[in-house]
Amino acid sequence: MQGILVLANRILASIGTILILLQMILICSDIGGRFFFDHPIPGVFEIIELTIVAIVFLQIPNAIGTGNFIRSDAIFTAIIKSRPGLGRIMDIAFNTVGVLVMCAIAYGVWFKLIQAFERNLFTGNPGIFTAPIWPALLCIVIGSVFAALNYLSQVLRVLADGSVLAGESSVDGH
Repeated sequence: MQGILVLANRILASIGTILILLQMILICSDIGGRFFFDHPIPGVFEIIELTIVAIVFLQIPNAIGTGNFIRSDAIFTAIIKSRPGLGRIMDIAFNTVGVLVMCAIAYGVWFKLIQAFERNLFTGNPGIFTAPIWPALLCIVIGSVFAALNYLSQVLRVLADGSVLAGESSVDGH
């Protein structure tokens, strides 16, 4: 099961990375169009707006799974070293909260996704450029679900072997 989650994390992160590359190409093309031809590419703002959200949620699961998600752990690391049992309890609590938050995001956005898809909601200016918003919402739902699964995986890891993740390396709490 862990191998499937790691593979899914990498696939989502790769899609996010490809979107970053496409954003860079689009922005540079827009700048070139403005500079050389005095003609911007319509819809760049809307596309960037949607893809930034998608990129963030596609990258989150891999960041959590690899232990590189942003967190302040100076005090946490000190607690792990001095009181391993308390460190394990705190790690379980933090990761459980992560599961709950990501599930709440996925649940909340799911209804917006369905509504956006059914009603064909879009962003932009009709007649100039429009883009559907449901793909970005889908990325939020998928990213949140996989982020929750990564947090759950960390809870199960601590319960199974007592190891606590601190920063980028796993610290054995025994």
